[in-house]
Amino acid sequence: MNKEIPVMKEGDWSLSLEDPYFESHIEEIFTESLAAVQRTKSGHYVNLVTPGACGDPRVWMFSQLLSQLQKAGLSVQDIRYMNQCGCGGHVTRVFR
Repeated sequence: MNKEIPVMKEGDWSLSLEDPYFESHIEEIFTESLAAVQRTKSGHYVNLVTPGACGDPRVWMFSQLLSQLQKAGLSVQDIRYMNQCGCGGHVTRVFR
């Protein structure tokens, strides 16, 4: 089986998950978030921007994301809520 190697991002970066699709497909937020963390080099971070309609990610996202990261063998330094965007989305920063 040919497993695709993810392209690593250079430096800090952001992933917008504010598409209405993700509001009704929360499980896909976790799939995309795991892939984003995997593509983030050690010593850098990825901002995960989730839809405002999903609410505060500290309530619904943090513990499940941490659990899924551990299951995938992805170590992170910190997961931190940054702020709510002017457009209503929420920014979570994951430090590798």
